[in-house]
Amino acid sequence: MTPVKITIHSESKGQGDAEPITLVAFGQLTEKNGTTYVRYAETKVTGMEGTRTTLKWTEDTLTVIRHGRYEHRQQYERGRNSTFQYKTPYFTVPMTVFTRSLAIDRQEHAWKVELLYDLEMDNQPSGSICLRIEIEEEKISGHEECTGGSGHSCRPESH
Repeated sequence: MTPVKITIHSESKGQGDAEPITLVAFGQLTEKNGTTYVRYAETKVTGMEGTRTTLKWTEDTLTVIRHGRYEHRQQYERGRNSTFQYKTPYFTVPMTVFTRSLAIDRQEHAWKVELLYDLEMDNQPSGSICLRIEIEEEKISGHEECTGGSGHSCRPESH
């Protein structure tokens, strides 16, 4: 598994436009049989602490899988609807996404995923979401400092 930095840019359009959000996480990337997996732990910043997220993609599909305090499996495939149950510690809501566009681009030591989808929550239109996900291999050299916890995240030691 390769250590990676994941940067997620999210922008809502339509129903109650919100300010764009950018989140950064650190995780692990692996590839198996033409499928790429990126796993990372959610933090307090996302409000989903205690949840592990997996991004799984092939050349034409992206699946977001969450386990822990929040549970769901969203699949995005260009031009298709996908329905799922979004489970939180407080409630479960049915959701449907219609994937307008999905572009996955592999670069040297990096991936870029761009996604535009329409969202319905509990059968009510909730606008469109534009996601841009950048995944970069981390260049770790020299001494490393490991933080505890179940994630065991290693970062270069700062001097």
